[in-house]
Amino acid sequence: MATKIDLIKQWLFNEGYKSEIDSDGDLVFKYQGATLVCPASADDPLYLQIMMPCIYTIENGERTKVLEAIDALCRERKCIKAFTVGENVFLTLEMMMDSSPEVDDFFERCCTMLVQGRMFMMEKIH
Repeated sequence: MATKIDLIKQWLFNEGYKSEIDSDGDLVFKYQGATLVCPASADDPLYLQIMMPCIYTIENGERTKVLEAIDALCRERKCIKAFTVGENVFLTLEMMMDSSPEVDDFFERCCTMLVQGRMFMMEKIH
């Protein structure tokens, strides 16, 4: 049976996107200029996470402004989470899939939502 990473990798290939599996087994690819990562998370095969790491680095004195932008994003946008790791801001979209997902039905919209979420954050910060 194909894993979610296999299904997504095949969808990316069919749509003309290049992807690779990194040393952790995560799927890494570019979408509209952004680097996205689908962690393998083998412990929960129906859980899908698409991550956009390090979209912004928090500079001195702007932490409150960035946290307000994160709050606005999480409040106003569907399905997206934002969080900090040190001084870096990450975006992620998380969802549960069924056991035989039709990746064509949702994957591109999920990726687009992340790209739009990054633009939303940048507008709120600047």
